[in-house]
Amino acid sequence: MAVVVWRKKANRSRLNALLYGRKEFGLGAANRMNQRFEHCADLLAEHAYLGKVEPLLVGRRFEYRSIVVHEHYKMIYHVDKVRDIIYIVDLWDIRREPQQLTKETT
Repeated sequence: MAVVVWRKKANRSRLNALLYGRKEFGLGAANRMNQRFEHCADLLAEHAYLGKVEPLLVGRRFEYRSIVVHEHYKMIYHVDKVRDIIYIVDLWDIRREPQQLTKETT
């Protein structure tokens, strides 16, 4: 089983999503959303290639993959096969302009 590491940007995106969820829908909804994020990270630890290759990020230094973790969010990650680590680099709000993803993900 791989180790999952949340990068700083991904953690900020996660916190923002949870704060928004708590403000708009209450603490219970935010907790359920966080559980879903954690569950998806656990799935990736066991099945690193579960997500599809992210088409907007093809040709980058890493092969970025994504998995939809909520109706409004997808988890962007890459796999370090040598170290057996999955790096979650962003939690992308899919309601945003898709081209922004290419500008913000490195």
